[in-house]
Amino acid sequence: MNRLKILIFFPLFYLLWKSSSTILLEKDLERWCKWKELKKTIWTACSLFVSDKAFRNLFYYRGGRLSRILSIIMPGYDHLQITTPCNDIGPGLVIQHGFATIISAESIGQNCKIYQQVTIGYNHKLEAPKIGDNVEICCGAKVIGGVVIGNNVIVGANAVVLTDVPDNSIVAGIPAKVIKRNDLFIV
Repeated sequence: MNRLKILIFFPLFYLLWKSSSTILLEKDLERWCKWKELKKTIWTACSLFVSDKAFRNLFYYRGGRLSRILSIIMPGYDHLQITTPCNDIGPGLVIQHGFATIISAESIGQNCKIYQQVTIGYNHKLEAPKIGDNVEICCGAKVIGGVVIGNNVIVGANAVVLTDVPDNSIVAGIPAKVIKRNDLFIV
């Protein structure tokens, strides 16, 4: 069934991809293909678009208004919200599943991976987090307020981050605390 959908949507998807394709969208596709062990092609991009609603949301987000034409017949997740300005999220964003996920950061670096039921959001002072490069935010984690998450950080499942996190760390718990540091750590 997916192959039939891909064949049906490919011409329109191809036109929209080429008209709205940005370096950020290309880098996102590259990272998704690496994660899913797929060859990076326009066909793969269309296949991900048809089969993965989180990728579809990212395509609509990065692709601009014209790309949203497809959202009428191929909606993404309505419970995945990205309110961070597009240029403030670096290339290589992967949203794994994206169910009940809210992304409202001041900025997000490159190669960030965000799992389901994650909240990245404002505190009562309307301060938003800054997320570094190569950060992985696991299922159910909450990153709240004007905190700074360093580079090469893993935020553990269900962690609640309320204070800054140094580079090359793994944090977990409520409130989140550094449970491991490694200067050679790479996500």
